[in-house]
Amino acid sequence: MVFSFNGLRRLPLSGLLCRRHDFSWSVCWIRVVGLLVFAWLKLQGGAVAMAADETKIPPFEYLKMARQVTIHRDAWGVPHIFGKTDESTLFGFGFAQAEDFFWQVEDSYILALGRYAEVHGPQGLNSDRLNRAFEIVPRSRRDFAALDPTSQRLFRAFVEGINYYLQTHATVRPRLIRRFEPWHVLAYHRHIALEMCFRFTGLSESYLPRRNPIVWAATGSNGWVLGGSRTASGHPMLLANPHMPWYGFGQLMEAHLRSEGSPAQTAGAAGWNFIGAGFYGSPSLAMGHNRRLGWTLVTNEPDIADVWRVHFNHPERPLAYAYDGGWREAEVWDEVIRVRKSRGLESRKLTFRKTHHGPIVGREDEHTFLAARISGLFEGVPMRQSMRMFRASNLAEFRAALGEMQLLFMNVLYADCDGNIWYLYNGRVPRRNPQFDWSAPVDGGDPATQWLGFHNLDELPQVLNPAAGFVQNCNSAPWITTDGDNPRPEDYPAYLVGEKYRQVAINVVAGGHEGEAAEYAGGSYRRRALRSLELLRAMRKVTFATWQASAFDTDVYWARMELPRYAQHLQQLQKSDPELAGRVKPYLEHLLAWNARISTDSTAATLCHAWYEQLYGSGYPGERMRALYLNDPARQLAALPRAADRLQAMHGDWKIPYGNVYRIQRQPFVADLINLRFDDAAPSLPSLGGHGPMGVVFTQYYSPSLNIPWVLTQRRRYALVGTSYLAAYEFMPDRIRGVSLVPLGTSGMPKSPHFFDQAELLSRNKFKQELFTKQEVLQHAVRSYHPGEKFPIKRAR
Repeated sequence: MVFSFNGLRRLPLSGLLCRRHDFSWSVCWIRVVGLLVFAWLKLQGGAVAMAADETKIPPFEYLKMARQVTIHRDAWGVPHIFGKTDESTLFGFGFAQAEDFFWQVEDSYILALGRYAEVHGPQGLNSDRLNRAFEIVPRSRRDFAALDPTSQRLFRAFVEGINYYLQTHATVRPRLIRRFEPWHVLAYHRHIALEMCFRFTGLSESYLPRRNPIVWAATGSNGWVLGGSRTASGHPMLLANPHMPWYGFGQLMEAHLRSEGSPAQTAGAAGWNFIGAGFYGSPSLAMGHNRRLGWTLVTNEPDIADVWRVHFNHPERPLAYAYDGGWREAEVWDEVIRVRKSRGLESRKLTFRKTHHGPIVGREDEHTFLAARISGLFEGVPMRQSMRMFRASNLAEFRAALGEMQLLFMNVLYADCDGNIWYLYNGRVPRRNPQFDWSAPVDGGDPATQWLGFHNLDELPQVLNPAAGFVQNCNSAPWITTDGDNPRPEDYPAYLVGEKYRQVAINVVAGGHEGEAAEYAGGSYRRRALRSLELLRAMRKVTFATWQASAFDTDVYWARMELPRYAQHLQQLQKSDPELAGRVKPYLEHLLAWNARISTDSTAATLCHAWYEQLYGSGYPGERMRALYLNDPARQLAALPRAADRLQAMHGDWKIPYGNVYRIQRQPFVADLINLRFDDAAPSLPSLGGHGPMGVVFTQYYSPSLNIPWVLTQRRRYALVGTSYLAAYEFMPDRIRGVSLVPLGTSGMPKSPHFFDQAELLSRNKFKQELFTKQEVLQHAVRSYHPGEKFPIKRAR
């Protein structure tokens, strides 16, 4: 089925009635019936698709709901949304998201509805194919009717907030979706999960939507929690630092949601207050803190997806596939995907097939196909769990909320006002027969390869209140979370943790130097994690100011560990190849005189970055040396003058300050990183973030320097992925204080004063103060208004 939202909106029946007193009711109803028939024909033509039971939903009382919520904007434009009920709070949240960046909200939902190619052309085709193969839209439309009433109301309230924004802003022109429907939220949750989790199947990157494999692989996070035994105040502290793309559906926004949770809403629905970050289009926030506790999420790699090799080799029935000594019949259907071309739209008819294992997403030969399944993709209702997490007041309640296993993957790092710190390697991991190799496709004809439920929360690797007084994760395996109280690999099924972690990496952590064998071993120890361990181990009597400063640490772990070794190699090279040694010497001496920290005026940092990319490649993970240089110190050293020559050719001097090359600039309305085109002549700010695989905590990834005559010149390098939200919290017995920032600004609209204002904070390694209590928000609010008000209340700064 093909869905469209470009056509007819719901007809206001009261507006169809004749107003002339001499007009007969029969004629009036004839006109009504005629218009309804016309509307039905339009619907059948694909202009609007609505669920059959949606006409039973009573009209939404926009004005009544709007009066129940107030949006307070602070000096940075952050929306603080105070609602009487959960529904009014989410209504205001939908409205505020649309105010800040409707373009991105709609873009994420176009993606979720499997119609991305219709707006963006062929580059959206793979995503639409994946969406249709997993039947995201029809299953979400159907499943929405079976949701619990509370989830239905909350989903509806959120999208009606977006719809109300469109009603009150007539100049805003949607590209495709003129009316958002409640079931869209379910489709959104599922498709974004599909986008993020399909990689766990291990199948070709070609199925991943619009993805630049170099940039998207760099998404990750830093998460730290320090116990009270290591802080000056005796209170825990938490650092949240996700590394997501700055453009597209993965970018993060900051918001503050507060619900009074009136008893009239739902039985036992207490009020709650939560501030943090989430994705555009989501009705909930992903990380942050409430009155008593907080958490951050860090990307992990639990094995939550599998691929089955399915054999269609029946001599007479082409859709029959082998299973358990017999045959099962696959389902097949056709989909029409519309693709935008330079001249109009092109319709492409595609055929899809599914088995009881899941949809067919690959083919090995004439009779052998691959079916994929992602754990929890259709079973979860994330909003239900999110509301429990927002309301949790202690660790037991928070654990109970996470125990619903609605969060498909992600490490969780937690702290609370009671002094607890906790780490969880979270994932909705299926139970499996351990006799199979689940890292590769398994035999779909063998019933023993069926999943056996999933592991519960208590069966996952975790660390609670370790004696070392800290937990951390920087996309590393759970075995190096802390000191002394780490989970042990032998205590868990081999398939549970996807990150590979070999003994040689453990030896590195134990104190050995970082030799090439260790760094090429394939372990997921990650230099960011090793640098984090260094920092946390050294922390004693840490103040909140010191904690904040540590988030911007620019120590280059690789340079500090490896430059002394290269100095020794140069001495050997002077004997074996004096000419090469002479070319290398001035550049290496320049690096050896450096303190191995990135700063705005450091020319050595620029040279080091260029040399590292020469040795390890410009891609990610970038922790493994390229085969060309492996175990060949002379060739590695020869790459240094080559890197300097490239800097000279691109910038006119190999000694160029880091801040002159690495910059922050924002481009508007960009759906995909591969479409970005920066302008060296336009305003930009220096960025001090460094390449994560080099072991830089303040992580940032950049566009390449390009000089293609007559085509494209972009000599500077601009931030694309990295610090997408940064927050530091301290958990005191009676309150939580925090600081935060987003890398660019709260608004995606170029004319807004908040389009680029926080970029200056990031450039200067500064936070802004978080406003959390009602008193703080009201005292510092610049504007306070109900959704839809034309003249909001303005307040002096």
